Amino acid sequence: MIEQALNRHDFETGNAQLPYFVSAFPNYILQFELPMGYKVPKILKFMGVLEESPVEHVANFQIEYGDLAIYKFLKLKYFPSSLTKNAFTWFITLLPNSIYTWTQLEKVFHEHFFRGDTKVSLIDLKTAKHFNSETIDFLNRF
Repeated sequence: MIEQALNRHDFETGNAQLPYFVSAFPNYILQFELPMGYKVPKILKFMGVLEESPVEHVANFQIEYGDLAIYKFLKLKYFPSSLTKNAFTWFITLLPNSIYTWTQLEKVFHEHFFRGDTKVSLIDLKTAKHFNSETIDFLNRF
């Protein structure tokens, strides 16, 4: 089962070979170079925990990258360096060569990390209705 999961993500699983990382970006994006004189800005890392806002992180990333944001491939190439812990683990498990545009990356990022309003009050729980077809798991709707 583990071997199937590794193969699905294009990891080689030979007898003596270790799995290796294959980026979600195609090679032409990874090979894009910074213009002369530019340096990669420092940005707060996004960990992917509940208290963090992925929308705020993307906004901060785009503001910090400023002029570099016009280079669409650089924005893609350097976004993973703004991730750490759970968020970075999420990124490295994306399918190889599956992300080609900033819009696509932003969409999958928000689909995975955006939680919306996750606060549930006691009143919400008290007024929750249990449908006949549901088990006690109906609370998972919240």
